[in-house]
Amino acid sequence: MKIRDRLAWLSFPVMMGGFVALAAWGLARGFDPATFGAALTVANFFVILALEQVLPRNPAMSVFRDRQSRNDIGHGILLAVLARPLGGALSVAALAGLAQLRGATDLASAWPGAWPFAAQIALGLVFWTFADYWIHRSLHTFDRLWWFHAVHHDTPQMHILKSGRLHFGEEIFNAVLKPVPLLLLGAPPEVMAFLGLWIVFDGNLVHSNIDQRFPSWAHYFVPTVQLHNLHHAQDRRHQDSNFSGSSAIWDVLFGTFSHPDRCPSGPLGIAQSPVPAGFLAQLCFPFRAQLAVPRGRLR
Repeated sequence: MKIRDRLAWLSFPVMMGGFVALAAWGLARGFDPATFGAALTVANFFVILALEQVLPRNPAMSVFRDRQSRNDIGHGILLAVLARPLGGALSVAALAGLAQLRGATDLASAWPGAWPFAAQIALGLVFWTFADYWIHRSLHTFDRLWWFHAVHHDTPQMHILKSGRLHFGEEIFNAVLKPVPLLLLGAPPEVMAFLGLWIVFDGNLVHSNIDQRFPSWAHYFVPTVQLHNLHHAQDRRHQDSNFSGSSAIWDVLFGTFSHPDRCPSGPLGIAQSPVPAGFLAQLCFPFRAQLAVPRGRLR
C-alpha cells in the first residue's frame, strides 16, 4: 500500500480521535471550557486546512481558488460573534420559560450524573443527534426554512470553510432548538462543552477536502466525508438523505440513508441555484424569499 493510501485510511481516526482525546484531557483537568474549546477549535481548523494542501480528496477544490471563500469567512464570523451567542442565550431563556415543566416532571434530575463521563457523552450524543436529524430534515422539508439552509448547500466545492458557511438565521434556529432536550434533562456543563467540541470536529472533517477512506460498513456508524458529500449532491434524491450528524443511525432507522458505495454523488451544490453570489445578498436572500418565491430551482 502506498504511503498516501495509508495516510488516507488514517486521516479520520487520527484527526477525530486525537482532537476528541485532547478535549477529554483538557476538560478532565478543569481547563476553562470557553477558552480551551476556542483554542482547540482554532487548532482543528488550521490542522485540517494544512492537511487539505498535502492530502486533498479532490485536487480541483481549494480554499485559495474558491471565489466563495471570502463569503464563507464572512458567514463564519457572523456565526461566532452573533448567531451562536444569541442562539445560546435564547435557548437558556427558553429553558427558563420551561422551568415549570422541568419542576412538574422532575426532568432536571433525570440526567444520570453518576454514570462514567464516557457513558454520559454517549447518551448525550443520542439526544443531540436525534434532535439534529429532525431539525436538519425540517430544513429540507419546508421551503421557508430551506431558503436559509440553501446558503449552505449553494456551493460546488467542499473544504474546511464550508463547515462555517451557514446563514446566521439558520444557526440561531439550530442553537436555540438542538440543546433543549439535554438542558431539560439537566446535562452538566462539561458534557455540553464536550459535545459542542465533538460536533465541531466531525463537522469540520465531513466538510473538509482531506482524503479520508473507510471500510464499507463504517458508513453506517461513522460521520464520513463520503456520506456528507452525497448529502451535498445536486441530485435531489441524494440531497434529501444522510441528514444525521455524528452517525447515520437515524437515517437508517427513518429511511433516509444513502450508502456512498451505491450512490455516486455527481456534481455538488444546487442546480439552477437562486442563491446570489454576493455576501450581503446571501444574507438578505432568505428574508426576501419569504416575501417573493425566488426564481430557479428551489432544491
